[in-house]
This record gives sequence, C-alpha cells and structure tokens, in this order.
Amino acid sequence: MDRLDLIKTTKAYQSVADDYHKQKLPHCNLLVSPDLMSRELFAIAFASLVVCDDKNSVVMQNIAKKIHPDVYFLPKSGTLKVEDVEVVLDRINYFPMEADVKVFVLSNFSSATTQAQNKLLKTLEETPPNVYFLLCSEKDDGILPTIKSRCRRLELEPLSESALNIFMADYNTDEKTIEVANFFGRGEMGRTDFALTNKVVGELVDLAFDILKKCKSSSNLLEYAVKLLKYKDNLALFLQIYSDILGEMLRLQILDEKNNFAKLDFDSLKNELSTDAILILIARLTRLTEMLARACHSTLIIDDLLIETCKCANMKS
Repeated sequence: MDRLDLIKTTKAYQSVADDYHKQKLPHCNLLVSPDLMSRELFAIAFASLVVCDDKNSVVMQNIAKKIHPDVYFLPKSGTLKVEDVEVVLDRINYFPMEADVKVFVLSNFSSATTQAQNKLLKTLEETPPNVYFLLCSEKDDGILPTIKSRCRRLELEPLSESALNIFMADYNTDEKTIEVANFFGRGEMGRTDFALTNKVVGELVDLAFDILKKCKSSSNLLEYAVKLLKYKDNLALFLQIYSDILGEMLRLQILDEKNNFAKLDFDSLKNELSTDAILILIARLTRLTEMLARACHSTLIIDDLLIETCKCANMKS
C-alpha cells in the first residue's frame, strides 16, 4: 500500500469519495491539517478522484507530477497572492483540455493575503459546475470567515495505528527510532517521516528526558546549557519535543494509564514533576516558543527553560 492509498483510508477522504459517487460533492472545499505531506497527498487523491475517478493510472501519475493541464496547483511557491488568483480567474472559464472538470488546489491558504482571499470570494460563491476548489491549510487562522462560509470544511485526521504501521514498515531502522517516530509523529506522515529520517529528533528526545530527570539544582544548569547550545539551530524543534513530552507526562498522571511508548521511559519521569509543575512548564514553553519566533537570543531561551525546569522540579506536590 503506497502513501496515496494510506491517505484514502482516512475518514476525510472517504467522506469526499462518498459524496462524489453520490454526486453531492461540494465544489468548494477547505482541507485543514497541520501536516504538509498529508495535505499534499490528499490534494493529489482529491484531484485524481474528480478528474478520472481513480481509474486512469496515467492521468493519476500526471496529477501527482503536477503536469495535468486541468489541475492547477497554486501558488508555485510561498504565499498565495493576488496574481495567483488572477491566474485562477483567467483560466476558470476555459473548457477543460483533457478531463470533464478542472481542479484548483490552493496551498498554504491560511497565509494567503487578504487581498487575494477577497478577490477569490465571488468565484467561490459562483463556481462553475465543472470546477472544483480545494483550499489547503495548516489551520483555520488567517482565513476570512466569508471564505470559510463558502467551503465545506474537511479536517484530515491522523492515520490509524494500522495505517501508520504500514507507513513505517518501509523504513529500515531500529525499534527505538520507530518508537520515537511514533511518539513525535502523532500519526501524521510528514512528522513521522521527519523523525524516521533525521537522527536529531531521537537525540533531542533523549536530551529532554535527561533534563527532566536530572536538572534539579543550579549545579546542573551550566552542564545542560552547554549541551543545548550544540542544538541551537534546532531549538524550535527541541521546544516542541519538550512540550510533547510534558503533555504525555500530564496525560499519564491525570489518566493513570499505561505508557504506550515502551522504548521511551516515561515511567522514569512519573514522580519527577507534579501536575501543577507540568502545567507551569507547558505554559512557559508556549511563551519561549513565541520569543524564539521573534528572534530572541537562543541563549536566553535556553537559560530560561532550564531555570524554570529546575524550579518546577523542586516544587512541592
């Protein structure tokens, strides 16, 4: 089963396929998923469905290569701008060249300029019967309410456990890396692929566990500050991993469930932080992530994180 087939196992795709075969598929659709790889694969699957009903392998290959003359992927790079919408408006009323329909896939739509969204609005409201739109977005934020009201919203859920296992089976790697990818990936193809192909993810997971277990006094601060500085180019990734680990710790404490990641020793963290301490650290990480996005110096962020971790480790339950 290839990656495109795995996307077709999702409820979001099956809903689209059901509506298509019942001739009830809306012409304007908004796909929301935080995972870029999954969004791109869904777009190819969507276009293949409406262009050839998944029955012509040559057509499907051309769509996947983004060379089919009736399927437009915009923008070519970066943010959707007015000039990209002008391409849509210029081509929307032309007859399809090979298929019976035309498909416009508009990527990164949450970052589209307000002017571009407004220019597209009337077209979404009066879409020709042989045209389908798929707006792809990481999140709802940044999309005009008037755009959202004209689209059928599709939320692409993570892969099922069985589908994810099929996806990871293609990678020749060790059990620990697979467990890290399973934890970090959250069932999303892109995140899972990144963890399986970049050893830095496993290194940062190990470092995060080590800090949470051992950073308890001022004597530890310099040691871990030096270690973290080696990864300053991956500091955003580390903050994300640290937050994910804290979130899992919180889940295990509140629900008192068994650790689902056998190769990751969450049991060793069970008594390291109280629930209140975990919540404080998670809130702090949100602020540090915002600071990093505003180009705050990495050394200040590292020091702040370690000091806050040390304080939380010494909080009374």
